[in-house]
Amino acid sequence: MSENTQGAHAPGTLDTAALRRKVTGRVWWTGIRNGGIYAIMAFGAPALTGVVRDSSLPWLVYIVAPFTGVGIIGLLATLHSIPVAVIVTRSCRKTLAQYSFDAFWPEITKVDGAEATKGRPKNMTLTLRTAEGKESPLMRMNPVPRSAPWRNPWPKGIESGVYVAGDLPFGAVGYVPSSGTFFLMQPEDWDTAAHDRKQAAPDRVSRAQDADLTRRII
Repeated sequence: MSENTQGAHAPGTLDTAALRRKVTGRVWWTGIRNGGIYAIMAFGAPALTGVVRDSSLPWLVYIVAPFTGVGIIGLLATLHSIPVAVIVTRSCRKTLAQYSFDAFWPEITKVDGAEATKGRPKNMTLTLRTAEGKESPLMRMNPVPRSAPWRNPWPKGIESGVYVAGDLPFGAVGYVPSSGTFFLMQPEDWDTAAHDRKQAAPDRVSRAQDADLTRRII
């Protein structure tokens, strides 16, 4: 594909270096916060159960005890998600080291998972469109960091448009300015997009390689 599919250029550019630090900090903070909350529930609830059992209101044990199970499940889920979070965050950092948020796509159409408000849909895909009508391939996306299971998995305000750093046939990082949230995206049909990647100029391929976007990540 001879055309560089990086979107419409916005009037100004964002501070990509600052946003690169921001996405890393958010992932760390979310992991520490969630792990801490679940750890308190898993290990603090049993101790509190003993105190409640010896109090004048022993029936409160039936309220406190379930928190132990929730805490253990949540802690295990948090630990299980760490490898994926590390890989996705690393990909975002490497992408933002090579590309800037100098393209803004004002129209976003949610496809698979569009109606999801709770839980985690199997796939979250979208298309981006410029004001001139130029449309991106169908892109699979992964919020960074991911929201809690009981919250809407889509970044808040994504319908109002996103800044994009990357090269869509390879992959990119999206930034939602209205809510300050990030997501990683790559073509949903990775094999079909291979034709566009093969047609890319050598400098584009080299840049994507440095960003580690020449392989399927999500």
